[in-house]
Amino acid sequence: MIYKLPINIEYKSNKEVTKMVPIQRQKQNFLENLVTSFYNLFGIETLYNEQFHLEIKQGRKDFRRTRLINPNLVGLNLDGINLSEVNLNRVNLSEASLKKAQLHKTKMVGVNLDSTNLKGANLSRANLRDAQASWADLRNTNLSNTVLSNANLTGADLDQSQSILEAETWFTKFDHTRLPDGVILVRYFLFFPFPVKKRL
Repeated sequence: MIYKLPINIEYKSNKEVTKMVPIQRQKQNFLENLVTSFYNLFGIETLYNEQFHLEIKQGRKDFRRTRLINPNLVGLNLDGINLSEVNLNRVNLSEASLKKAQLHKTKMVGVNLDSTNLKGANLSRANLRDAQASWADLRNTNLSNTVLSNANLTGADLDQSQSILEAETWFTKFDHTRLPDGVILVRYFLFFPFPVKKRL
């Protein structure tokens, strides 16, 4: 059997639920403000997606010591941007342009770089573990000590990026990848087939 609550009780229950919603939002906003204040103490700026896009439109390039909240960077023109040491883990940067971008020590675990233009970018010591970078333009890119373990570089262009030899490439996928001149791939290991003579 279905029992119907008295009208006054139903009204009271709905009213209580309505009150709970803004209370939960207030608690969430309080926690977000608390975390933001904590980062501010260390000089780290917090930018939400809309704020970040506005800064980009105004021509800002330097975003070091910045915390990005839910950034949507698909297809953006970010040429010359400085995102060194910024946390970009699992951010979608597919089809974006990051030519000559500074991404030194940037956290990019699981990032989506499909068809992204990174020509001339500095990715030294960046962490791109599990990154998806199919058909990415990585020509003349600095990959010194870059972590590329388990990354997917299918079809990527690494021409003139000899520093790939200094990157960590355990289980990296190089299917149809264009490698730099003089660099060959053997069972996912990269090496020069001939010794390089040093100039005296």
